[in-house]
Amino acid sequence: MADVRGPGAVAIGSGPSVLCGELVGRAAEVAALHERVAAAARGDGGVVVLVGEAGAGKSRLVAEVTAAARAVGAAVLTGRAVPGRIPVPYRPVAEALLAAFRTVPVPDAPELVGFHGHLGRIVPAWRDAAGVEESPVLLSEAVVRLLALLGRDAGCVLVLEDLHWADPETLDAVDYLADAVPGTPVLCVCTTRPEGAAAGLIDRLARRDPRSVLPVSMLPPADVDRMVAACLQVSAAPPEVLEFVRAHAEGSPFLVEELLAGLVASDALTFVDGRWSRSGELTPTVPSGLKESIRSRAGALDPTSRRVVDAAAVLGRRFDWQLLPGVAAVDGRAVVDGLRAAVAEQLFEVEDGEFAFRHALTREALLADLLPPDRRDLAQRARSVIVRAHPGLPGALCEQVAELAEAAGELADAADHLVESARRALAQGALGTAETTARRARRLAPTLDADELLVRILVAAGKPAEASDLGTEVVPRIDDPERRADLLLVLARAAVEAGDTGRAAEHVAAARAALRGGPAAAARIDAVAAHVALDDGRLAEAEALATAAVAAAEQTGQPDVECEALEVLGRVASVAGPDAAAPWRERAAEVAERAGLHTWHLRARQQAAIAAWANGDPSRLRSTRELAQRYGALVTVAVMDLSLADIALSNFDRAGCLAAAQACADASRRYGLATEPVAQLWLAGAHALAGDEPAMRTAVAAALARDPADARILADLYGRVLPTHCIVSGELDALRGHLDTMMEHVRVAPPLRSVYPGRTLWLTVHAIDDDDLGAAARAEFEDSVAGPGLLMFTHSRHVADAIVCGRRRDAAGATAAAAAMEAADAQMRHTALNIGMLHGQRMLVAAAAIRDGWGDPVRWLRECEAFFTAGGYAGAARRCRIMLGAAGAPVPRRSRGTSAVPTGLRAMGVTGREFDVLQLVVEGCSTREIGESLFLSPKTVERHLSSLFDRTGVRNRVALAELARAHGVETG
Repeated sequence: MADVRGPGAVAIGSGPSVLCGELVGRAAEVAALHERVAAAARGDGGVVVLVGEAGAGKSRLVAEVTAAARAVGAAVLTGRAVPGRIPVPYRPVAEALLAAFRTVPVPDAPELVGFHGHLGRIVPAWRDAAGVEESPVLLSEAVVRLLALLGRDAGCVLVLEDLHWADPETLDAVDYLADAVPGTPVLCVCTTRPEGAAAGLIDRLARRDPRSVLPVSMLPPADVDRMVAACLQVSAAPPEVLEFVRAHAEGSPFLVEELLAGLVASDALTFVDGRWSRSGELTPTVPSGLKESIRSRAGALDPTSRRVVDAAAVLGRRFDWQLLPGVAAVDGRAVVDGLRAAVAEQLFEVEDGEFAFRHALTREALLADLLPPDRRDLAQRARSVIVRAHPGLPGALCEQVAELAEAAGELADAADHLVESARRALAQGALGTAETTARRARRLAPTLDADELLVRILVAAGKPAEASDLGTEVVPRIDDPERRADLLLVLARAAVEAGDTGRAAEHVAAARAALRGGPAAAARIDAVAAHVALDDGRLAEAEALATAAVAAAEQTGQPDVECEALEVLGRVASVAGPDAAAPWRERAAEVAERAGLHTWHLRARQQAAIAAWANGDPSRLRSTRELAQRYGALVTVAVMDLSLADIALSNFDRAGCLAAAQACADASRRYGLATEPVAQLWLAGAHALAGDEPAMRTAVAAALARDPADARILADLYGRVLPTHCIVSGELDALRGHLDTMMEHVRVAPPLRSVYPGRTLWLTVHAIDDDDLGAAARAEFEDSVAGPGLLMFTHSRHVADAIVCGRRRDAAGATAAAAAMEAADAQMRHTALNIGMLHGQRMLVAAAAIRDGWGDPVRWLRECEAFFTAGGYAGAARRCRIMLGAAGAPVPRRSRGTSAVPTGLRAMGVTGREFDVLQLVVEGCSTREIGESLFLSPKTVERHLSSLFDRTGVRNRVALAELARAHGVETG
């Protein structure tokens, strides 16, 4: 018999191939896919899912896509999900990346900074022990960035097949890609059946973008006829063959090929003298359906070859043929002969040097045909062979062995392997797969290991109530005291996170009862107990417990416990002010760095950076942000951006606030972080600074979208954002209403979770206006800021003292308080802390000083006017000029040169025209030369010079020129 093969067909031996060499009836689908490939090459990628029944031709369309992608030079990566009740996290994605990067180092590109650790979860060669934040969202973002990097020249196509069998993490990753890859050179092409794991994903994608779902329907009769002719490589197939295939294929391209293969394999259809002919009745000799067709071809094999095929079916659709001798219990020669025979019978195909069943349905039909004893025997053999060949069962092999053990009836062994798989998934952060796998292990063979692991998974997944219920049942079954205490501490931490300090205390007490004595155990328990006491407001007890834990942890070599306890000591000390907490944080960072505990190291550095910023040193925020990015701790990067936006807002830095807040908001939205509401709030602050009230209101709505009653957000909305808008617009009369509303929310907000700087303005307005001279407000202020605290609070105490002394006509007291106020003011300016709000507050203080006759309000207002003018805040600058006029002081005018007046000189009251004169003084011009240059009379020049001497406090031209140079004025 002739060996007839269509283009692309691969076979071993002399058997014919009737695989179709062309794509029939898919012109519209092919055109749509080609356009998506071209769009990705232009930088506008996306996700498209081919949805069709088994055998509809999805894989052939994928082949068309990959050929088109390679034709334009695009990178192509391919992976597929496999059937099984035990999911493997990210299996299709991992297969795709491993094929491309198995021996290639991680690309050295700025786009991947901070993502190496996340990619290492998929590509083992890239694994970095420094990786932190095992977040599925960040892993998906890492994949997006890597693919975009691959596709920056000509595009990148990621193919993920058979998503109806995919694990939850892969489906979430595809969902993430659908939002992330538009606007990048990445096209993700997926295939799935309508039913199965991907059904919900298909619905979501179709709602968001109908183009992302491409149905693949069965072929109409005319296209079936064309496909039969193409398979047989003739212009027209025999009519009876066409009728037979139309009747039995039901439009399935796969069945068209399978039915023809069955006819050829059974010699019902033969190729003689250059044409196909029928050698008998088709119905009796050819099966009427796929299952019978496959059974017929498998039945044509000799018993040894059939056993090889059955052994391969047990191993999977794609299988390692070198394992077959042990599974089938035959020698290597028999395996090769069996493979050759199976290829000849159209059961197997060879692709890239590997064997696979021609279709998933082929394998399923063969498995269904195995008798239960035979299947159990083959599964038992396969399990033993894989365990011997791959010690430790890396990757997906652990899940495969678990399935084989279950098929072999070894349920306890299957459960043990499932527990290990769940443990690995938990370590990867694949919580959905971990939970599913652990629950399956418990159903197969309820064991203490499975129950205990599920408790830990539930805690990590943020399900404290279910974890607590199950943990209460599991704990009494644990005989080992140390193991029992360890689980109790896990439950205690979960209870703390859930805000149930009572339940947390019960777990700690039970852990202490389980472990009587021993400094190592005591350290672990005391560290958790300290956190419970701290969150319960028992500061002295928290400090005592943490101190004991630190000493015991240091003695017993438990650096992680030491860091946990040091964190408590830092938080306790922070109540007395950030300086008191700094030594504890520095010590925790040193311990963590020395022990290689990257998460604790970064955590300590982050807390120290935020504390330093609050006390006037923002430099550590940027260095900590860089450290977090190196570690791959992108949540911490977002937190640092949030702090940088906070700094910029307090300093009235529009551009800086907008950039940092937008970066944090984007990261929060993309990664699903809890920082998004505050990021949106600071974004509202940036719009307030820009005077864009509609954008400010939109951002405020986004900040409150998750929880419209969030006291934290509302307190800073009325204490920061809206007051900022009032100040820059010059509408100071609205301040008090906003600030009083702020305090309503501050009173119910968590006291240690935010600084609420608006309290400084609130104290100021009440000291200025209240009949009790702000005494009630001062008492509440002192109680709420708890101690000397931050520099801004110390400064506001001096402000309130000065205002009150002024109202009492206590000139000496007001002078002393004003001096202390200005000293603190100078320190805040030096550290670039809260500069914008400081000037807003200074406007209020100047108004009070003018009213009550104390201090130097004219100078303060000039400084404020200069600051707001330099920043482009016209409303605030105008308000300052109005207040100066009301005080009877010369008002800075807008005239030629005004925009060039340096802020320091403008703060002294130097006008634009006076600055023109000053520049010529610096150049050494005489009075006559100045007048000629500026078209002024000598008398007018002398008048300007006299004013400059008065404003600057110098008495001659040489000193005036030196002062100007000190403020950046140069000769031109």
